[in-house]
Amino acid sequence: MNYRKSIPNLKSLFIALASLLTVWAGGLAQGASAQGVETVALFNPAAFETPESVQIDRRGNTYISMALTGEIRKIEPNGTQSSLAFLPIRPDVQPCGNSLGVPIMGGIALDHQGNVYASLNSCNLPDLGVWKVTRQGQASLLARLPANAAPNGIAYHEGWLYVADTVLGLVWRIHSDGASLPEVWTADPLLTPVPLPLTPGPNGLQVFRDEVYVAVSDRAHIVAIPILDGGAAGTGRVHVSGIALDDFAFDVNGNLYGTTDPFNTLARVAPDGTVITLLTTSDGLDGPTAAAFGVGADRKNLYITNAAFPFFPGPNPRRPSLMRLNVGIPGKPRP
Repeated sequence: MNYRKSIPNLKSLFIALASLLTVWAGGLAQGASAQGVETVALFNPAAFETPESVQIDRRGNTYISMALTGEIRKIEPNGTQSSLAFLPIRPDVQPCGNSLGVPIMGGIALDHQGNVYASLNSCNLPDLGVWKVTRQGQASLLARLPANAAPNGIAYHEGWLYVADTVLGLVWRIHSDGASLPEVWTADPLLTPVPLPLTPGPNGLQVFRDEVYVAVSDRAHIVAIPILDGGAAGTGRVHVSGIALDDFAFDVNGNLYGTTDPFNTLARVAPDGTVITLLTTSDGLDGPTAAAFGVGADRKNLYITNAAFPFFPGPNPRRPSLMRLNVGIPGKPRP
């Protein structure tokens, strides 16, 4: 599969976002230089290993989605790496049939049994949707989504998967047993993308205290939507504005830790909306896309993926990696 042919299209897709959000990138308050940040794993930019999303299971295994190859990489607690599965993003299907026009894998989520769920924007429309990969690496399409959908951030909560749609400006809900069709859980107006071409709307998504949080990147705000009794969506509210995040993770106190690819910062958003920058390029960031907390004795450590996408500027040489930062507060419990 020739991923190089996909790079110009990907660059076109995101260049407008970079231009749009530059005005918001400089508004973050600066914190002290981070202490104790370290690189856990380095990846190969020549092989288009671009870590997009990260999750850690109850056994301490780390799972990473490689956006441009469709690989789900597993890293064991002892550092051993292996390919759990390759999902069919199908760059060989041209012209690409999905609404983004490029083959790319988005976010991943884990359930309590260690199954991995992944958002897949395949160029082959029958493969577009949410995939399930078992702990043994068996992959299957859990839910097919419409051709105009663009699944991105994803989270598991009490048997359901909540999936942000970057293009349609909504959140899908899919049961993890695959026995029912996907449904539009909410199309709250706060999720509606800015009416500009080639700019992602709803991006990262997480669940905290029975609310679904969505980073709407092109509108530079984070929306919180209550999960009501019976599972319906409540009315959304703006949790914080003026910050364009990719994906994020919560600690037990409700602090949100967000990544700002392509602006190379890790920001902490307090429950009252105060924003402090914890990491920058000088700390080793190269296109940070997602964050997740460790488990057990590792729960105060935040893990950050650096995608180092080749269509965004960055250090030379590029440095796709997994980093770890002790933030001193445990992450929210795993599902």
